[in-house]
Amino acid sequence: MMASDLLASLHRCLRYQQARAWEKPWIDPRRFVTNQLLKFGVIGGSPGNVRAADAFHLRNFAVVSGEAVSQEIACYGFVEPKLTEALLRLVQPGQVVVDIGMHLGYYATLLALLVGERGEVHGFEPTPSTRDIARRNTDRFPQIRVHPFAVWSSVKTLAFRDYGPRWMAFNTSAKSKLDKEPAAPREIEVQTITLDQFRASLDRNIALMKIDAESAEREILAGAQTLLKTDRPTISVEVGDNDQSRDSRLLVDALIGLGYAPWDFVEGRFQRHQPRQAYPYDNLIFAPADVDLS
Repeated sequence: MMASDLLASLHRCLRYQQARAWEKPWIDPRRFVTNQLLKFGVIGGSPGNVRAADAFHLRNFAVVSGEAVSQEIACYGFVEPKLTEALLRLVQPGQVVVDIGMHLGYYATLLALLVGERGEVHGFEPTPSTRDIARRNTDRFPQIRVHPFAVWSSVKTLAFRDYGPRWMAFNTSAKSKLDKEPAAPREIEVQTITLDQFRASLDRNIALMKIDAESAEREILAGAQTLLKTDRPTISVEVGDNDQSRDSRLLVDALIGLGYAPWDFVEGRFQRHQPRQAYPYDNLIFAPADVDLS
């Protein structure tokens, strides 16, 4: 599927999401009926149940009942529409891209469609239970390679919190970004890798990195100093502060110090971002300072 077709499909799903209740059956009858069946418990199963849903870019996408990201995908076909559209506009066929914090593989599968058979998508997901679900989505794409590591500043064994399938988006080596932990985590040990170590195993430059690692972003960048100097990839990072953590500005400043400039994606175009002291949940795009995305 071409990027233009994917963009059109995303916009159809956005139109459905934003429509008034009476308009929805006319915009997407299939999704409307499915959502009604979900609403009344006819389908979906118990919380934690793995089932199939239609994402905007991929039919029969594996999601988890009761999990927040899964619910967005199941109901509307997408999650994080601004970042989704930004990647649609940034990623080119044949590129090598990296997805750190792969979760269910929503972005990894989208990136695979964009880079095509000549490209490569490297997804990192350290939690075994999450990785097993993601493989249901990624195994159909030979250009996706799933790595069972946590990306970090050094190579070590790392203690990791696994909150279970319903709260898998908050699995972390640090404290959850939620003000209150959603469930008692299971402590597991995972192996780490640095991006510089990983890059040494490749024979092609990395064009783009998507990083969503629950407060581990600065550790990840610390292990990517050579990569950032040589490949100069575009970087997507998640920001967001709460009462326990206000580290987002430190992350923004760190990337600026490495010769990058921050960008927002607003109403279909890129705009230069002005750093803030504190951040709500969002995703920022960083490009080398000499690259104009507008």
